[in-house]
Amino acid sequence: MSSKRRRKETKQLRDSYPTVTLKELEEKGEVPKYFHLSDWVDMKEYQLENKTDWWKKMSESN
Repeated sequence: MSSKRRRKETKQLRDSYPTVTLKELEEKGEVPKYFHLSDWVDMKEYQLENKTDWWKKMSESN
């Protein structure tokens, strides 16, 4: 496979996944306001409390 074709397919795959910004997540209430200003320890603690099975869902959908 040529690199040009591979880049094109990779771009299509990458663009097929929906994206969301931190601002949108804050507006929905999915992350606390000013989450980006938290230190590493607080972010890890928040992630552990709100862990999802996102990776599992993504791997099953393919």
